[in-house]
Amino acid sequence: MRTKSGRIPLSSRRHAAAAATAATVAALVLITGCGKAGDGHPSNSAQASATADTSPTPSVNPSYGEQFLAEGECAAAEPGQKVVYREVPCDGPDAVAKVIYRVDTGLPDPFEATLCSDNSDFAVNVQVSIAVLEDKPVSGEGYACMRNLKAPHPGDPGGGGGPRIEVGDCVHSAAKNGSPVSEVACRTKGKKDGATHKVTKIIEDAVVGGFDDPCDGKADAMFTENSLIDDDPVHSDRLLCADKL
Repeated sequence: MRTKSGRIPLSSRRHAAAAATAATVAALVLITGCGKAGDGHPSNSAQASATADTSPTPSVNPSYGEQFLAEGECAAAEPGQKVVYREVPCDGPDAVAKVIYRVDTGLPDPFEATLCSDNSDFAVNVQVSIAVLEDKPVSGEGYACMRNLKAPHPGDPGGGGGPRIEVGDCVHSAAKNGSPVSEVACRTKGKKDGATHKVTKIIEDAVVGGFDDPCDGKADAMFTENSLIDDDPVHSDRLLCADKL
C-alpha cells in the first residue's frame, strides 16, 4: 500500500526486510544442508579429502629416493633375515651401512665377481630384499655395494673381507707354495684358523712352477686365491706374495 505521496509506510518496509532475511536464511540452509553445516560435521567430500591426506602410505619398503638402495642411501638389516636389507634414512637409529656403488644387473654372489670397490664391506642382493619386503616373487637382478657406517670395516686392508684379497690383507694357510688360501682378519693371528700370513705383493696372471721365484725372494710364501687346477672363471690366476706373521 502506498500513501498519497507515493512512499511505502515504515511498517510495511519492516515487514518486507524481515521477509527478505528469512528467504536468505532458507537459501543458505538449502545450499549447506547436504554438508550438514549446522551440526558441525564436514561434508562427505571434505571427509574423503581429509582421509586421503592423513592415510599412511601402504608400503613396508619405503624408498627415500627414485631407486631402492641407490648410491648414497642407507640400509638396515631386516630383523630375522640374514641377507635382506630395507632402506632407511642415513641419520636413522637403524642405519648400518651406506650404498657406495649401485649395479642394476648381475648378482653379488660370489662377492669377488662383483664390480664393488676394494673398500666395500659387503653387497646386498637388491631384488631378493625387495621380494621379501614386499612379499612378491624375485624379478630381475642388481646389487648394492655397501660400506658400514661404523667400524669394523672388513673391506679395509687386513679387515678380513671385501671383494678381493689385496695387499695388506691377511690369509690363513698351511704355508705351502701354490696352495689356495682364504682371507681372514689380521687380528685373528694366533687363533685357530686365524691369520698366518700377510700379503705384501700381488702378481696378476702368474704361473707357479719351475725355478722362477715371482716374488724375487722377498716373501716367505706364495699363494693363489684358488687351486692351480681350478677352472672357475670367477677366480683370476693371481699370485700372492706373503710374509709370515
